[in-house]
This record gives sequence, structure tokens and C-alpha cells, in this order.
Amino acid sequence: MKPINSNWFVRARLKNRHIPLLAALGDTGNLNRAAAGLGISQPAISKLLKELEDGLGVELFERHARGVVPTLYGEAMIRHAKRMLNTLDRAYSEVDALRHGQQGHVRIGTILTPCAELLPEVIRRAKLGFPELEVTIRTGSSRDLLTILDDGELDFLVARFFASSQQVDLHFEPLAKEPLQICARAGLIKSPMSRAQLNAADWVLPPVGSVLRQEFDALFQRVGMRPPRKVVNAENLLMVTTLVEKDDMLTVLPRDVLAHYARYGMLEEIEVDASIDADLNQGLMAYGIITKTPQQLSPAAASVLELLRDTAQQMGLGHGAAQR
Repeated sequence: MKPINSNWFVRARLKNRHIPLLAALGDTGNLNRAAAGLGISQPAISKLLKELEDGLGVELFERHARGVVPTLYGEAMIRHAKRMLNTLDRAYSEVDALRHGQQGHVRIGTILTPCAELLPEVIRRAKLGFPELEVTIRTGSSRDLLTILDDGELDFLVARFFASSQQVDLHFEPLAKEPLQICARAGLIKSPMSRAQLNAADWVLPPVGSVLRQEFDALFQRVGMRPPRKVVNAENLLMVTTLVEKDDMLTVLPRDVLAHYARYGMLEEIEVDASIDADLNQGLMAYGIITKTPQQLSPAAASVLELLRDTAQQMGLGHGAAQR
């Protein structure tokens, strides 16, 4: 630890009242006006000044009929006193901002679909209301995110809820399902594809065990077919979309995610039989807001969570009452 000059302020009997006194005398150059500004009497301010000078062993101000003029020592003390007051003002402002959720660090875990529309809008509104707020977004599978939330590394999730014996203290507020769509790079597929053609195609898909992969595999298992074998397993969305663009592969993405890429002409939905579309989305679980209960969220996290709820409601998301 850096030494603090042998606690000189203790030896000099420096008090918290001396700091605003120095700043006031520096601004006014007059004992009476400084006293009035600080709400104390002129004799009291004279006593404080003498205490400080005696403690430091130097004369800080030259006394004149019309007021006081700082000496070289006084100028140095005034300069540092004003810095201290400014620092304390900033400290209070920062604590007050933290208390009201205007600053701090919020950590959100999410699956893909909320990244397309919901969370960007939440972040936009959060930055407008709380410019100093730091936000971390972590994407992944719902199961992985639930584990990370349980470890305390995230404040809340926008994901699917999977109950387990180790996670009995979770609160789930359902928002919506995320319909899946089969897609490819724009212009690759010219005509509707049958289930057999889909089965024979090259695919890039999320890893086995993920919810999206389970729904995709079930598309074929429900009619007695084995899932496609020509598959590259990739979880990273950039890798998925790059492979689809460059290697004439198919993939399956949430509707809102596909809509984002379709706007830029990168991907497009593949036309399939109506029965395939229905089967692909038959067993989908809703995603929603997941928090730990009880959990003491920071003011910043609580503010963003409330903003998330309001934004979701305005976007027409939400299935009514929360459930566990």
C-alpha cells in the first residue's frame, strides 16, 4: 500500500469542514461572504482557518481590510480542496446513478431468436435512458445458459425453461415460441422440396442434443425416416451462415433470425410441403424470461429487466401469467 505521507492530515488536524472552507475562501476572498455561503458565523470561519494554518504550520491567506488573499500555500490548498470536492460530487453522482440503475454492468444470457428483434430494441432503449450502462450479452443453448445463471455469472436469461432437481429456484415468464424455417442461400433452390429431397441434402445444423436439432431430427423420425446423414455440426451462427452461403448447404433457423439475413439478400426460406412446416414446429417450447428466485438483482439489472418486460409487451410477446 502506498504511504500517505505519514497521515499528515491527522497531524494537521484537518477536518471535513476545512475543505469547503478553502474552496469558499478561494471563490469569495472574503471571510463574511464565505461564512454566509457555508451557513456558519464569521468568528467560526476565522477559527477554522486558524486551526488549519496552525496545523499546517504555514500562513494560507494574507488578511486585508477588504478580505483575504491566498498565499502560495493557500493557492495550493485551494486547488486541491476544489479537486476533492469535485471528486466527492462525482462519487455521490455515481453512487446515486448506481442506486437508480443508471450505471453498472448487466449480464444477459439469450438464445438466438431474441437477438434478432427483442434484445436489440431493449439495448437501444437502455442506452438512451442509461448512457453509462455496460451490458454483456451471452448467447448459447438454453441448458447451458441455465447452468451459467445458476453459477451466478448471468443476471437473467431470455431462453427456454428446463426444470431439473438442481434448478428449483427459477422463475419463468413465457414470451413466445420461435417458429423454425428451412433455408438456403438466396437463389439456390428453385422448386419446392419433398421430405426425401431434404433428407438427401447437405446440412449445417446445431449440435445433437440442442432443442433446435431435436425438432429437426423429429421431422424425419415422425414418418419413419432416419435424419439426414450429410451434416456439419456447428453452433456458431457466423459459421452456420458462412457454410450455407459458400457450400450450397441447407440449414434450419428461427423465423426472426432468417428474416434478418433475408433483408440483406443473404438467405431465403425454402418452399416445402405444408405438412413439413407443421411437423418442424410441432413440439416447439416457448422461450421467455428466466430469473432466479429469490435473487437480489443490482439496480441496473432490475432496470433493464423491467425494460425487457415492457419492450416484450409492446412487441406483442407474452403468454399471460408467469409460471414456474
